[in-house]
Amino acid sequence: SDVYKRQVSTQSTWGKFNRKENRPMHLRRAFLTGFVNFNRRFATRARGSLHPLLGEPKYQSDTKRVQLRGTVLQGNYDYLPNLIFFPEAFDHLENWVHFFRDNGILDYRNVWLVQPRNFGSSDRHPSLDLSEIADDVVRFMYENHISTATLAGHGFGGKVALATGCYHYERVSGVVNIDTAPIDHRGFDAFRELREYVRRLSEVNLRRSRHAIEIDIAKAVEDPKWRTIFKESVVKVGDQNHAWRFEMDYLNHNLSFNKADSIGNWTERYGLWGGRVSFIFPEYSRWVNLNTNTLAMLKVCIKCRGFNRDIFAIQGEENPLNHWVYDHDEIAVPVAKKFLQFLRHYDGVHTLLLDRSEIGNYFVPDRSNSRDKAGWVYSDYSPAHLHHNWRFSNVYEEAKKFEHHTAVSYTHLTLPTIYSV
Repeated sequence: SDVYKRQVSTQSTWGKFNRKENRPMHLRRAFLTGFVNFNRRFATRARGSLHPLLGEPKYQSDTKRVQLRGTVLQGNYDYLPNLIFFPEAFDHLENWVHFFRDNGILDYRNVWLVQPRNFGSSDRHPSLDLSEIADDVVRFMYENHISTATLAGHGFGGKVALATGCYHYERVSGVVNIDTAPIDHRGFDAFRELREYVRRLSEVNLRRSRHAIEIDIAKAVEDPKWRTIFKESVVKVGDQNHAWRFEMDYLNHNLSFNKADSIGNWTERYGLWGGRVSFIFPEYSRWVNLNTNTLAMLKVCIKCRGFNRDIFAIQGEENPLNHWVYDHDEIAVPVAKKFLQFLRHYDGVHTLLLDRSEIGNYFVPDRSNSRDKAGWVYSDYSPAHLHHNWRFSNVYEEAKKFEHHTAVSYTHLTLPTIYSV
């Protein structure tokens, strides 16, 4: 489609990523690479290269048939775990490419930049309920042979990531939210401005020249960043007509009516997240109030360890545009450092352990029999950690063969005779 062609032409302008010489210590387990036959195509892709997920947006009547699409950023090493990232509503995936390329995140993850339903090249459906969108994400993971993944998002994309973790705990190793929180944003000035912008733009006639359309967008949208995003969202369809890169009718309806499934809302029925989490936002954010909204983070994410451990406010000047962290190096760099800290030390680590250094080295009391057996003597155990792609790989079968082969080799080994003097 014309929408997809525009995405491809934009993405092709990004250069190739230079591979770093030093390999991180946590990847120096060469014996594992021979066991995994998941997604062999990743082994032949260039490091840091961009690969669009092919497909055209379709209107679906059945919510269970919605397919998500986006772009894959290949990590700098083979067989890395996967990170699925969702941008802010109406934002473009291309805006986040440099953030992940330039800050070392590709040393630790393959990054899937994905648009939720009704945005970009993903399918269209009237419902924007987060429970259904969470099912879209898990279906996307299954279709792309991803057993578990780190989920991250910016703004509305952060709510998508967190809701998916709440509904599908076993498929998510950790959640990262950038400048958002599990709260109702419908009363925030920033959200009200966005809602008014979308209402005005829904009345713009797209059957005109691009220049005339951009003039109307400039008149309707005062915020310079939103103005740029909406201008870039206009794509050509046919000879003279244009269209939006998102589903305007569904989104305008969702924003106009104050319902529970509004993309600005978060309800208690979405549940709780009991895994690892990291909230990162600018100190003077218009979307997260430092004094009050952090309480919702602790309420929804029951294992959140609090301020300056899992909740970080990035210091900076009061800037109404600081929501767009990738546009400001003074915000993007510290955000990326906190992001990397989470990926390296906490993501996927059992919540009973302090960090990744304690895996296999620290034991916790086993209290599973305390209610049934009053005289039970507690023992210690080390929490189990599974391979990140256990469902779509044969790593455990090959590991058993390797252990068996090693045991047989030691059995037939002739040891020298030791004489005592």
